[in-house]
Amino acid sequence: MSARAFCTITATTKRNQDLGNNMRGAAVEYLTSLLVTPLWSLRPETVQSLGISSPREFKECYHVPTGDTLPDVVEGDVLVHEGTEYRIDHVAEWPDLDGGAPSLQIVVQQVKDSWPTVAA
Repeated sequence: MSARAFCTITATTKRNQDLGNNMRGAAVEYLTSLLVTPLWSLRPETVQSLGISSPREFKECYHVPTGDTLPDVVEGDVLVHEGTEYRIDHVAEWPDLDGGAPSLQIVVQQVKDSWPTVAA
């Protein structure tokens, strides 16, 4: 079975517009129809290798290309799936064990609209 068979989620990415003079604009749709695996909780070895010591919940997914070209996904982009936005904190090539094109490992955390309020 091909690893691509696990890519069952269709997502899009957003990227901040480059306004020039080192200024960034709002995030706009960048890639569409990006097939990825479901978002899974990070494995302990991934947390250790990335040196993550944050209480925030991180998740990871993978993209397996149909050809030899990986999509242009970079740290700082936003992955969007079913209306939920996840900031991309880490992107790495993941070697294909069968000798084919590498995959992308994408580590994200959910973007929250607002901080929770605490009753006084």
